[in-house]
Amino acid sequence: MFTFGKKLSFRPLIISLLYFFVFGLIAGGFLGPEGWFAGLIAFILVAGVHYPGVLEVEFNYFEVTDSQIKYYDFSSWWKRVLMIFMGPLTPLQSIDLTEIADARAIGRRKGKELQTAIPYPNALVGYTGLLSSIQNLYWIEITFKNGKKKKFSLARDKAYDTEKTINKANSAVDWIRASK
Repeated sequence: MFTFGKKLSFRPLIISLLYFFVFGLIAGGFLGPEGWFAGLIAFILVAGVHYPGVLEVEFNYFEVTDSQIKYYDFSSWWKRVLMIFMGPLTPLQSIDLTEIADARAIGRRKGKELQTAIPYPNALVGYTGLLSSIQNLYWIEITFKNGKKKKFSLARDKAYDTEKTINKANSAVDWIRASK
């Protein structure tokens, strides 16, 4: 079995709740109970706008088993919002290897190592992992027997260890091809 990426956690929900309480407490101190509305707005912006947009990059876990590929379904905004609240309880979708006509690893082989937080301003420190993932685009692309294609990102793994990820991806592709 091959595993890639990072599994979902409750971190997006916890951070969203922190925004709710921080903004709610500050605004509530000035405006009274109506100030908690500011906390609610902050929560909605973080949990309903920010995290659904970056969830696929930060938590792109998938696994290749003997008979299938299991992955998170990021196909709609609503599914991503639900994932924030379900965290690690989010069910994985699956594709049987018998449905796959071909597989290949695509992307630049040369990678950029994970950046340290030092060259970034404080506002971007929390996003250094995300920025490194964007700089290390690499996928396993599968082609179904009906001609449709699906990509699984390896960018997060590649940011941490380029050679190991590329070798593991090639082994997974060979495994998928041999299982058809």
